[in-house]
Amino acid sequence: MIPDRIFKQLKHEYAGYNKYLNGQQLERGYKPDYVLRNKNDYIILESENNSSRKMYVGGMMKAAHFLQNKKTGILIFVIKFRDNTKPISIAKHLKRYFNWIYQNTNLREVYIIDMEDYYCDECVLSIDSADFQIKSHKVGNT
Repeated sequence: MIPDRIFKQLKHEYAGYNKYLNGQQLERGYKPDYVLRNKNDYIILESENNSSRKMYVGGMMKAAHFLQNKKTGILIFVIKFRDNTKPISIAKHLKRYFNWIYQNTNLREVYIIDMEDYYCDECVLSIDSADFQIKSHKVGNT
């Protein structure tokens, strides 16, 4: 488990994007753990140690609400999974809601990745790497 304060201090990376926020308010009522930005395109990261499916749906709705008009982006949940919760089950759960909101937001994709795959020995996986694509579960409009 990565404590929230440490997750917010990690050097999350995606080529061409810069750190924008780490725990501050992105919009009223929405304080994601970490945000990268390239002009009007955002990568929103949330670190979760909870297995509540409602929390993931709520986090996705907040990201979808923020990513409107000229703002576009993706959402990444970095999750400490338990025996009763697997990345693929969270992705399947979110898919129905993602498809429902897809026409009303510029949230392009949601990724679910196990904390142990994303963070190791004080280093994080680059979000634009092939390893990230292999180790994460993507929720997209299909």
